[in-house]
Amino acid sequence: MKSKLKLFVWTDFNPDWTSGLAFAIAKDEKEARKMIIKLYSQGNHEPYNWGTLTIHPLTKKICDYVSGGG
Repeated sequence: MKSKLKLFVWTDFNPDWTSGLAFAIAKDEKEARKMIIKLYSQGNHEPYNWGTLTIHPLTKKICDYVSGGG
């Protein structure tokens, strides 16, 4: 059975001194962004820089990482 959910990963999310990372498991990008906004700011405002989005189906194993800057 194919999953209707996907993993949405934003790298370079809201960079300050270093780049951030945000992720959500959702049906589509709109729902994923809404979830992040709610968690990020209790719905008062959106992140100022979403960064780069990669979408992964939840049908195979994956892994990735983001190293800290310095």
